[in-house]
Formats: sequence, C-alpha cells, structure tokens
Amino acid sequence: MKNKIKKPAFSYPLAVLLIVALVAVFSCNKELADKKDFSNNTGGEVADAQKQKVLYIIVDGARGESIFKSPTPVLSRMIKNGMFTINSVSDENGLNATSWADMLTGYDKTKHKVVSEDFANNKLADYPMFFKRVKDNTTLRTAAFGISQSLSSKLISNADVNSTFATDEAVKTAALTELANNDAAVILTEFQGVDKAGAQYGYDASIPQYAAAISTIDTYIGELNNAIKARASYSKENWLIVIASNKGGAYPVIPALMDQTLYSKPLLNSFVILYNPNFKSTIYNKPTNLNSLPYYGTYGKLNGDTLASTDAAKSNIYNFGTTGEYTVELKLKVQALGTLNAPIFFKTSSPANSTTGWWIIHNGSNGTWRLGGLASAAIATPTSKAMELNTWYNIGFKVYFVGTVRYVQLYQDGDPVGPATVITGRNANNSEPLIAGYRSGYGNSAAQFITDIRIFNVAVPDATIKDFACQVELDNRHPYYNNLIGYWPSINGAGTLVKDYSKSKNDFVFQKSPQWTSFEDYDSKFCIKPTPALYEKVPRGIDLPRFILGWLNINATGFNLDGKVWTPIYNNILK
Repeated sequence: MKNKIKKPAFSYPLAVLLIVALVAVFSCNKELADKKDFSNNTGGEVADAQKQKVLYIIVDGARGESIFKSPTPVLSRMIKNGMFTINSVSDENGLNATSWADMLTGYDKTKHKVVSEDFANNKLADYPMFFKRVKDNTTLRTAAFGISQSLSSKLISNADVNSTFATDEAVKTAALTELANNDAAVILTEFQGVDKAGAQYGYDASIPQYAAAISTIDTYIGELNNAIKARASYSKENWLIVIASNKGGAYPVIPALMDQTLYSKPLLNSFVILYNPNFKSTIYNKPTNLNSLPYYGTYGKLNGDTLASTDAAKSNIYNFGTTGEYTVELKLKVQALGTLNAPIFFKTSSPANSTTGWWIIHNGSNGTWRLGGLASAAIATPTSKAMELNTWYNIGFKVYFVGTVRYVQLYQDGDPVGPATVITGRNANNSEPLIAGYRSGYGNSAAQFITDIRIFNVAVPDATIKDFACQVELDNRHPYYNNLIGYWPSINGAGTLVKDYSKSKNDFVFQKSPQWTSFEDYDSKFCIKPTPALYEKVPRGIDLPRFILGWLNINATGFNLDGKVWTPIYNNILK
C-alpha cells in the first residue's frame, strides 16, 4: 500500500527522490536474486567479517514529517542508496528512555522494562544493548558518543569508548576522531540539538529554528560520511550508516489529519534511514485507509447450518431464570433475510412462541428483528431501525432490575430500541444448548454472519454498551470484561470449532460442514483498535539492532529479538 506524499515548498530534491523511490517498495520476484537477508547470518557470506562496519546516528526529537520538509541535501543524496521511512512510529509512551532502549536493545518495554526517564527497575542485564552481542561474537571496537548522561551510564554497555559532551558539535568532533582510527568499527552517536530546538520553539519544519537545527545535523552527517570515505582502508570496508530519530515531538495537528492510529501523533513520528552505497532506494510508507480500519478475519456462514455449544449441560449459565442481570450482544451481517422469522441467536428447542427459552429472530423479512421467550409476548424492534443487507449491526438485549421489578431492553448499535419490557417472574430456563444461526422447527434460514458474541452476567450500563458497540475485539479495557460468561469473536475460523475466550471455555461447534469465508469490511461505525502489526509496515527503531547484527555477520536468531527483519535490495551484489 502506498501513500502519495505532498510536495513540500522546499527540499525539492528529497521530494523527487521519495516519489521515485516508491517504485522500489514492491519489487517483483525478479529482484529476489539481489536480496540478502541479514536476519540469521552464520558467517562466511562476506569473506572478511572485519570489513563490515557500522555508524549509527540517533537524532533525538526529529519528526519524520519535518525531516522530509526541511532542507536536507545530505539525506537527499543518501536515500538514493537507502531504505527510508518518514512514517516510523516510536513507543507510544513517548519517552526518550524507552525509545532509546528499543533502538539499542531490539526488545520492547515489556522485556527491557525501561518505562521511565530514570531507567528505574530496568531489565537491561537480561536484554542488553547490542554492543554486548558485538563483543560476545567479534573482536570489533565499539564506541559511543552522545549528550545524554543517563543514556551513556544506564543503557550503553560493552563500549571501548563511551563519552558524553555538552554540544552536538563536540559529539560530531569526537566521532570524526574515532573514524580516523584504523580500528574504528561500530560507532554510535546521539545528537540532541533538534530536540532542544523543538522543545523551545516547536516541532515542525515551518518553524525556522527547528528547520535550522535539522539542517545542522544534516551537515554533520555529511561530514561523518565524508570521513568514512576518507579512511585509508575505505576501499576494503563495507559501511552501513543507520540514521534514525528516537521520537518526534508534540505539535498541533489539524483534526482532518488525525486518524485512529499512532501514525498521526507527532510525538511518535520518527524516521529511519539504512544507507549503503550498494542499496537500491526503497521508501516505506504508512498504510492507507487509516481513518477507516477494516474489520477482517475468517467467519462462518450460517445458511442452513447451526453453530451450537459443545455441551448443552455447560449452557445452563445462559438460562437467565427469574433472578440475576445479564447482557447479550452480537454483530450481525445478513446477506439474505429468508422468509417467515428466520432465527439468529437463541437458547430454546425451537424459536417459536410456544416453546420455553429465549431467542432473537428476524421479523419476517423486513429487516427488523425481535426477542421472544423472556417476555409473554415478542418484543419487536421498530421499522425505523430496519437493517440493510450486507451491513454490520451490533444487536442484543439487557436484563436488569429496578428495585424488585425486572426488565429487558433491546439495543441496536449501542442505542436502546423501544421501551423496556417488564419480565418480573418470567422463567425461560431449559436444558437446550446455545445456538447461533438456523435450527429447524420454525422459520426459514437466512444467509448471515454472526460474530463478536458477548454474554455478561451483569447489566452493562447503557453508556458502556454504547462505547463498546463499535469495538470488534474486547480486552480488559472493557470495564466488565471479567463478567463475560461467553465471548466468541468468531473471526479466526478453522475446523468445526468457534472458540470461547471467556472463562467459561464453552466453544461453539458447527453441526454441519462450516463455510469459512475471509472478509475485510470497512464501516465508519467501527472503532477498531489497531493491532501492533499495523506499525510493522515501516522500519522502526526496535528493528535496527537486528539489522546491524546481521550486517556484522552475527546470527541474531538465538537472541529472540522483537524487531522485524528488513531485507535490502542491492544495485550491485557484494562480492
């Protein structure tokens, strides 16, 4: 998926190169011969491992979008042979320390435990900075130069040289001195000037002081690159230059540019460049359609089949008796309404007025539905709420008390439908299984999909029902998550089972061969929580240690790093 990038008012060369580089993102299979995977090198791929060198430059507080819009002639040249993104996403807590730890260990905060700027209670001894991996596996010299005392003392380890300075210029000078050393091999630099300018004036390229700070770092990077090329042994060396920001900076964004994801948060907007003269220019953009994330998975089509609990005896918890409070919700998409009153979801031997139990069924074929069994007469939804075909709806009901009076209330898309109905003393208990879809005995089968089935042993408040009706995957953020006595997402179908993710573990099973169907539906009524995989579409700081270790011919497989493998495409195969 590719985004069109707006042409900025300046930095024209970078804009042109980015647009041209889009072509390389999805290269066809014919490029495979030009790829080298650095994820699990075991040595021998480069004749002399000593020739592999790394310069890793961290630019604190440099927003990816602002890097693109600022005058950066050096970076503009480097991305001609670089893997590049301006849409990288830093850790959502927005802390320097956490982002640094991600970028230097290759593990996320659930492991390294760096979740405060003072590095308190960290687990870096178990999940160390990548210099340790280098020292454990090679004789290469390691050196680190930066501004932050805490970064130097708390995070950087196994460095032959580890120095801090008061200014970015001093950091650059120290790195230049290191590059003049014949033994220089793995060098880390950290610059803070961009972050300081952003904190004082604002984190956007439209602010002259911030753009000037970015331009200064661009010049420093040019000097460091020139120093590499000036090395007496340069023709026998193979340098990887990694340039990345630890995070961006908070800055107002117009509402139209905000989406449901971390991609739209300026504080987390960072950039990554992986440069080598032999790399093909490759740009990675954030996914499209972020304002409307899809509801997707594999669901079972209910068209004459039944979806029933594995054991009717285990379904007694869905008998609502004459006491207790309950909430039942499900998502429904109908392809064909059938005729008469086709069943949807029920616990009864037959969804007909003469049987005992409760049932949700279609109202004829007019797009409305009704609840039967709990009340002495069917409770129907008004025609103004009629459902359209091939559209998702969240429907259900709630059983609750007001004093000693017991009520049932219907809901559609989180809103109450019609008035509540008194059901005091009404007992619909039976020994039947819980069923979704069709069961013979009454009504003709509709062609429909039922997912996200939730049954709570509590009367969920109306406001919470509304807030979570748009959600498609529940977790403990739901205030009544621990009250679930049945939860079937029903979108990861395989075989004949639909798993119950509640504490009841009461799986549904298809009574006939299931028709599993993959789907990807967009609907503005969904408020879908982005999955972590959404942010793995672009290179991130956490990915960089894996890439660096692979470049140095260190097999990272056994380290169980959290970063993703990124494979460069070459203009020229290394010999």
